[in-house]
Amino acid sequence: MKLTKRQEQMLINAIRPLVKADSVCQFCNHNMFGIGPVVDTREYNDGIGSELIQGAAHIPFASVACIKCGHTYLFNAIALGLVDPSNGKLKDGE
Repeated sequence: MKLTKRQEQMLINAIRPLVKADSVCQFCNHNMFGIGPVVDTREYNDGIGSELIQGAAHIPFASVACIKCGHTYLFNAIALGLVDPSNGKLKDGE
């Protein structure tokens, strides 16, 4: 899901303390990154689709990608406070 400008700012504010001022991409050493969508991952269950397993974990990740090579960093959106853990919905950024 694409983030609104306010949600993007929430993400930036949440990861800013984690990122060094001179951070570069691990692969190409470029120093510009873009904010991507929030993506959902599912718990791996040895080849059995998680939609068939009641209670399988879904984890939302906010994505930040290098604008040169596309290497993507995933951040747990619940841990960063972007997703409300009680209902699984993106917070509105207020």
